[in-house]
Amino acid sequence: MGSRGNTAMHQRSNGFTLIELMIVIAIVAVIASYGIPRFNSMMQNGRLSTQVNELHGLMQLARSEAVTNRVITLICGSTDQATCDTNSWEQGVMVFRDRDGNGSASAAELVRVMPAVTNGNTIRGANGAISFQTDGTLVGGAMLRICDDRAEPSSRQVRLNTAGQSRISKGNAQGDVVCP
Repeated sequence: MGSRGNTAMHQRSNGFTLIELMIVIAIVAVIASYGIPRFNSMMQNGRLSTQVNELHGLMQLARSEAVTNRVITLICGSTDQATCDTNSWEQGVMVFRDRDGNGSASAAELVRVMPAVTNGNTIRGANGAISFQTDGTLVGGAMLRICDDRAEPSSRQVRLNTAGQSRISKGNAQGDVVCP
């Protein structure tokens, strides 16, 4: 009987103590309080980058279509993806070939559509359509600003020069469109 009593005294529990559990919870809380805001900022930056890259790609496509097909190609804001009817480009964007040269989307050949933005970003800048000539140039430059709820400091721009070349930039320049 003496050997049985000794084995009962030497058994250990394999679980956690309450103090160990509280320490782990405190460490997880500290890490989460530091990491979650950074994760949210990273997600917002990702959404902005996606939007900017999509618009940049549409600008390059429109220029390429103009040069390749030797036809004026336009890109504009559109709520119905059939007409250029808004300056709020986050409601949708369309690229179309202007076969008859009157700038109207109704008698044009649709090339690509970007659906409305659903992540809360805004896209402002160009009033009306951006028109690429048959040689890929623009009459004047153009700029679109993509904003989220953090406003100008985190916004991005897609800028077009008169040669029709586009580039992405950050920050503000004199005369830039402001975020809503």
